[in-house]
Amino acid sequence: MDGEELRANGLCLQNGVLTRVGPCTLTELTIPEGVVCIGSGCFSGCRTLVRAELPESLRELGVSAFADCTALRSVKLHEGVRRIRKCCFSGCVSLTEFVIPESVTSIGEWAFRGCESLRRVRIPPGVTDICAEVFLACPALAVEAEKHSFAAAYAEKFGLRRI
Repeated sequence: MDGEELRANGLCLQNGVLTRVGPCTLTELTIPEGVVCIGSGCFSGCRTLVRAELPESLRELGVSAFADCTALRSVKLHEGVRRIRKCCFSGCVSLTEFVIPESVTSIGEWAFRGCESLRRVRIPPGVTDICAEVFLACPALAVEAEKHSFAAAYAEKFGLRRI
C-alpha cells in the first residue's frame, strides 16, 4: 500500500505511526515499509480482516492494535518488533498459530486473551517478560518454548501445554 491506498482504506500514516480514521473493510493487509508503529486500536474490531503482513520497519504494536479482529487467521511479524502490548490480539477467535519474532522481549497482559482457536504459539528465548493473563481463555493452546527458558517456566507456572 502506498499513501494514497492507505487513505482510501481509512488509514493515516504520520511520523511512522499508522492509525485508522475510517471504517475498516479490509480483508487482507500488507502494511508498507516505513511504518514503525501501529497505533493503539488501529485495527480493533475489524471483523473482515483475515490476513495481515507487517513490515520489517515495524518496532511497536499499540495497545489493542488488532483486538477483536474475529476473522483474523494469519499475522506475519518480522524481526524488529520489541514488544507485544496489552490486548494486542485479544478476541482474535480465528487465529490458530502465532510465531513471536526473536526480537520480542515482552508480552503485555491479555495480549492473546480469548483467542479460542489458538493452538500453537512459539515464544523465543529472548522473551523475559510475560504478563500473567496473556493467554487467558485460550483452551486449545500449546506453547513452543526452549527448555529452561522464561517462556517454558511461564507455561509450567500457568499450566499451559508445552511442545
